[in-house]
Amino acid sequence: MSVANLSALLLTTEQRTLLGGIMVNWVVEQQLERALHFANQKQREDFEKEISNVPHANWTPSMHLPWLILELEMNITIREIQIEVARHMMQPMMNENNPSMSNIVMQLNMGEGKTSVILPMLAVSVCSSPSSLVRIVVLKSLFPMNYQSLRYKLGGLLNRRVLPFACRRDMNFTDVQINKIFNRLQQGLSNHDVVLTSPEDILSFDLLTIDKCRQNQFDVGRAMLSIQRWMKMFGRDILDESDEILHVKYQLIYSIGRQQQVDGASECRSRFPEFHLLNHQPFPELCQRIANAWLNQKNDRQLDQQLILSFILDANSSINIVIDRFPYSIIQLFRIMRGLLSSEVLFVALNKRYRVNFSVNQNSKFNRLMAVPFRAKDVAADNTEFGHPDVAIVLTQLSY
Repeated sequence: MSVANLSALLLTTEQRTLLGGIMVNWVVEQQLERALHFANQKQREDFEKEISNVPHANWTPSMHLPWLILELEMNITIREIQIEVARHMMQPMMNENNPSMSNIVMQLNMGEGKTSVILPMLAVSVCSSPSSLVRIVVLKSLFPMNYQSLRYKLGGLLNRRVLPFACRRDMNFTDVQINKIFNRLQQGLSNHDVVLTSPEDILSFDLLTIDKCRQNQFDVGRAMLSIQRWMKMFGRDILDESDEILHVKYQLIYSIGRQQQVDGASECRSRFPEFHLLNHQPFPELCQRIANAWLNQKNDRQLDQQLILSFILDANSSINIVIDRFPYSIIQLFRIMRGLLSSEVLFVALNKRYRVNFSVNQNSKFNRLMAVPFRAKDVAADNTEFGHPDVAIVLTQLSY
């Protein structure tokens, strides 16, 4: 489009005010139509909820035109609580310990419009800044639904592109491909686009950067590291379902090197078929009995047995009490027992319910014999494993 044609599209202040007033009237008209529909369908609760929501009560449409367009395209009236949450998250209080950081977490009840309304509001407002590229982080299982929803809400009159960002270990990036990704992100910043990704994809990209450097592919590694640094400078993350995304269980592990036998493999046996602890109260007694039964199979002296018991049952005891009395291979077994008992790895395993929290995935497409996390009864969580190796081993033994 030529400059002359572009200048012809510019509106005067009076024209913008008139157009804004027409859009506000359209939004009110849509609300009245929804209220009449609920009344005709005798949906009294929805009718009362609709008419009690006063449009634009705590915000000025002329100050937030993207929100007004969202209302019009989505056929909704943004509620006051949604405006308050969006404003609060757009201008978070600065962290007193680190003034350069500004983060905030908000909680709303289910059905209050966090994903369907507030998330697009935040995205379209924050991405309007020339120094912020919005990166929306959602759960992997909700990625397709969020992608379609955001494209529908942001891709119309608002004309915002949603850029999906995916990364897996089997993606063998070259430096040319990484530079294209970098250029597309920079273009997204200038075009006020929105990036949609998941925590697994972010972690995978971080680990793949390290893996490329380990394989001496330094050009690719440097290019990927440049993207990470650039995103830390210009990226503004919006997390949906932050309690799940920020949970400690969200980790990603890339195994490297050759397979090796775990320490104490010959001693790894489980004798707790379908055994489940409801609480922590009996666990210390169970640890004492396990330790005594294990030591009774050994031929250690009485004094040595007391030192061993003190070491494996007391997490605060020093390794110095056994380090000069036993060979290294035996000390490794003591440390494994200490992890299982005093560090409560065994309690974590026995506290889980078989076939509800863990089991072996029987799906023929999942070619693994290790126990994996379950989301519900006989429903394995896709593409997940237990990150702690000792927990994975114990739960695998319990599964068989």
